Amino acid sequence: MSKLSKQDKAEIYHLWHDYQISPAELSQRYRVGKTNINYLLALIGRHGLAVLDQPFTAYTSNFKEQALRRIIVELEPARRVSIDLGLKSSGMLSNWLREYRKNGYNIVNKQRGRPPHDQKRTADQTGKPSAQARERTLTPAELEAENRERIRKKIERLSRPADQEPQAAEIAQAVTQLRRELKVSVTFILDAINANPDLPHLSRSN
Repeated sequence: MSKLSKQDKAEIYHLWHDYQISPAELSQRYRVGKTNINYLLALIGRHGLAVLDQPFTAYTSNFKEQALRRIIVELEPARRVSIDLGLKSSGMLSNWLREYRKNGYNIVNKQRGRPPHDQKRTADQTGKPSAQARERTLTPAELEAENRERIRKKIERLSRPADQEPQAAEIAQAVTQLRRELKVSVTFILDAINANPDLPHLSRSN
């Protein structure tokens, strides 16, 4: 959609929204792929026309990691995640995922322009990259292990003597909190709990 101006995009949305011009017809009229037209309509429908005023954004590694996590770990459709995050292009997330896999499941942000003088001097003096340059994101396996450890620590608080079971309300509250904190499914949480013999056995019926 880079060939379309802001005015074009706003006009396309109004033609579709106010005059029910179909995406197929808009695609032909503006010579833009139907997929891109549908994405533009969904994007504006989700965020409003203000999304067209967003300046160029250099997304951080953490932002990209969280976006990819929703696809890889939570199995959300890439298009839905892309629209929810307000990405202007439907292909951005696919590009991030391709680069993520290409770089050994690490987020690598390409630096634009020449590096800052201080950063270059630090690297030259030590012969090693800075701490920021060494920082990498977790692989899916590492992320899963970290989530399982956080689940273990939280559920341990529910543990009771052998002759007592955790209260159903406590279980439900803990699982709900974990799902919100870690952004994972209930099934993943229950599997992580039940795989640990030191934790109380839980099931959906609890």
